[in-house]
Amino acid sequence: MHDITNIHSDYKKLGEYIKPIKVKNKDLRAKELLGINIDKFFMPSVANVVGTDLSKYKIVENNQFACNRMHVGRDYRIPVALSKREEPFIVSPAYDVFEIIDTSILHPEYLMMWFSRKEFDRNAWFHTDADVRGGLPWKLFCNLELPIPSIEKQREIVKEYNTIVNRIKLNKQLNLKLEETAQALYKHWFVDFEFPNGDLTDLDNYIDFNPKHSIKKNSTVSYIEMADVQESAMSIKKTIKREFTSGSKFKNEDTLFARITPCLENGKIGFVDCLKDKDVAYGSTEFIVMRAKNEVSPFWVYCLARDDNFRAYAISSMVGSSGRQRVHSDYLKEYKVNIATSLNMSEFHKNVSSIFKQIKTRSEEIKLLNTMKNLLLAKMTKVEIEKEVI
Repeated sequence: MHDITNIHSDYKKLGEYIKPIKVKNKDLRAKELLGINIDKFFMPSVANVVGTDLSKYKIVENNQFACNRMHVGRDYRIPVALSKREEPFIVSPAYDVFEIIDTSILHPEYLMMWFSRKEFDRNAWFHTDADVRGGLPWKLFCNLELPIPSIEKQREIVKEYNTIVNRIKLNKQLNLKLEETAQALYKHWFVDFEFPNGDLTDLDNYIDFNPKHSIKKNSTVSYIEMADVQESAMSIKKTIKREFTSGSKFKNEDTLFARITPCLENGKIGFVDCLKDKDVAYGSTEFIVMRAKNEVSPFWVYCLARDDNFRAYAISSMVGSSGRQRVHSDYLKEYKVNIATSLNMSEFHKNVSSIFKQIKTRSEEIKLLNTMKNLLLAKMTKVEIEKEVI
């Protein structure tokens, strides 16, 4: 017989299924040093290792995990990632490297899914120590619990999850190609093209910077965080509803230009296409809002903001302390544009309209897929386990 029992009565301690790995890079066989992003994936390390003895660094092999338990209390997250790389790499000696004892009982990707849950981070944060940074001791990390259904059920959950994740990845890759196409068309029409009239004019004649809007105080409107403007992608990940206080105000077809370091240097430039018709939203004062004037294409404004020459001009104007430099919109108004630019504007707009429409469609699908992914992660606590009844 089989008794189907709710998972909450069958949580298992993580430490029963994992073991620490402390293999040092003694022979220097691994050359690549990686860190762990707070969103739980490995990334190139920004640490300066000139003159550092890399033989003391820890090696991570395929299907092994690494985590940083030092700042959980401060960051409200525990950076942990699973390696799917064929070649070994190294991580900081301060990181923990561990692997699953028996992968026929616990699937590595299933465990990584559990680590990806917001509830897991909250639970880890709850167990942090009194240190100012809020470290999570290894013993307490091992005492964290999770449901472990049959390996067949785990594989089924992982397969469903990967189907969603791979679709998101494909849509992002397609959108990146479309963005590159739009930027290439912009360059062809407005950078490489030799206009018969070489006279220049200020950008202020083409773009309205930080246009004025009235939003009643205490009214609930859409708000866009700086974190939701993506690097190297026009689509804004999400908006939230909250009470209006103050900040940059914008509407559909406006371009949001991050005016601070390192956001501008990293390419945080968004195109607003996620609001309801005629809605006005707001966001951080660290956005410069750029709106097309008269017959100017809003797509041209966005592509200009992404153009390397324009961004270099903006970056050259940054003022303030080295840690928090800013661009002033008045300086951008003086950027020089060929006076004949408007001659190609309507043709360019027609050429790129379908590209922007495709990007929006795929971006909406990505948001839906992310919702499905989060629902699947949330449902992991409700998976049922078959228990043998004698």
